[in-house]
Amino acid sequence: MEIFRAVGRRWYVLFAGLVLTAGACVLIFRVVPVTYDITSSVLLLPPSVQEDAQGERQIVNPFLNLGGLDVAAGVLVKALTDSASEEQIVPEDSTTEYTVEKDAGVSGSVLQITVSAESPEVAVETLNQVLDLAEVRLEELQDQINAAERSQVRLMVVTDNSVAEPNYSTLIRTLIVVAGGGLAVTLLLAVAIDTAVRRRRTRAEVPATQPVTVSPAAAATKDASPRPPMPGRPSPPLVDQFLDGRAGNGGPSSKQTRPERKPG
Repeated sequence: MEIFRAVGRRWYVLFAGLVLTAGACVLIFRVVPVTYDITSSVLLLPPSVQEDAQGERQIVNPFLNLGGLDVAAGVLVKALTDSASEEQIVPEDSTTEYTVEKDAGVSGSVLQITVSAESPEVAVETLNQVLDLAEVRLEELQDQINAAERSQVRLMVVTDNSVAEPNYSTLIRTLIVVAGGGLAVTLLLAVAIDTAVRRRRTRAEVPATQPVTVSPAAAATKDASPRPPMPGRPSPPLVDQFLDGRAGNGGPSSKQTRPERKPG
């Protein structure tokens, strides 16, 4: 293809672009840090069923009367992800992030907590802080609605991971963007330089190789124009005048007769 031929002719542009792209990729390894992720699942448990004096079951918890544990789980997610909770768990100058959401892969009121930090130690510590805060927030919410102590919803940690796993997804995405963009710019630059150089050479070669065309009218005008006289020879108009003068004096003969002398 013509693109590969152009790149081959401008191999030095390709080499310089690849070197710069490789340097940018090495810089990405130092600038973009590897994050460590850790997750934990929390299950909301309903309270024990109480029976009144007449033997009927009695549940004294407005959250459960609204729609079961799903409502309590949704309210707890909002309480753990508000600005006050985030400021309490994550410092302002930290890049640590955490999310709390319902686990869609499990039926029931299961919350999934995910923490992402720059070191595994910080990730584990942040996860423990979120779990502790979840119990505090859930107790505060139930106290605000005057839920009976025996009817309060409880939390149970289902999966408690103690080891944070490295996450290279951000680094890989950044490397793909930088490497792909650098290679594309290098190819475009090589093709553009090759096109400009070849166009300049073509313009420089056209005046020397292209034949000169003359129109018929210009050729006729050129043939009809008088030619300059040769050195040492009279011009055609003077010769014509000379010949015309001799013809008026007695003929075309160029010889003159001398008068005969009479003997004396």
